[in-house]
Amino acid sequence: MDSGCRIEISYIDPETYTSIVNHDLRKSILRALYAMTVDKPISKQELADQLGIGYHQLSYQLSNQLIEFWTVEEERKVRGTRLELIRPNFPSSVFISLGRDGKIFIVDPLANLFGPLSIEGTRCDTCSPQEAKRCLSYVVGGCCFTGLPSDEEKTVLESNGRNEPFRAMDVAIICALRGVSTANRCIVSIPCDSCPFMRRAIRIDDELLTGDKS
Repeated sequence: MDSGCRIEISYIDPETYTSIVNHDLRKSILRALYAMTVDKPISKQELADQLGIGYHQLSYQLSNQLIEFWTVEEERKVRGTRLELIRPNFPSSVFISLGRDGKIFIVDPLANLFGPLSIEGTRCDTCSPQEAKRCLSYVVGGCCFTGLPSDEEKTVLESNGRNEPFRAMDVAIICALRGVSTANRCIVSIPCDSCPFMRRAIRIDDELLTGDKS
């Protein structure tokens, strides 16, 4: 895994968002897939075993409902059969969707955040004010930065439970929303070895994969 925290914010349509958030198994699959592939790709059988579900049940969800979220990184021949090793299409992705009245929804599988931004918050919320200020400087200096939130955009953030001083993810979300019409992703690289979120994210254990956000 590369040092630090890399975030790619992409827009997904409300229908795709709803199909994930309203389906516990799909959320669990994405959560486990992102968490287990932080360092290397995995087989579908490994993913199924971690989730405690059958291989065919997992394959159906991956091939029919979550096809846009994963890819085959490597193929091996094992005892005469083909073994596929998979990973997320965009391992660093945080997905956002926009609802009525400017309501923002978030899907951040690695952080186990699925739902309204006002309720779920962001992966940056556990950072100290000093860490947040440092990370924000990387967003402002990044290639996707298109300016700090305007007064109107600040109102949108505040209506979604985000208050000043805004954090790196808040500003990145605004930059991503500005690029929706051109399908541009906002990519943020934060070379921080001590990132509190990434320190937690690399612990792949039962609590992490079953929904503990502590």
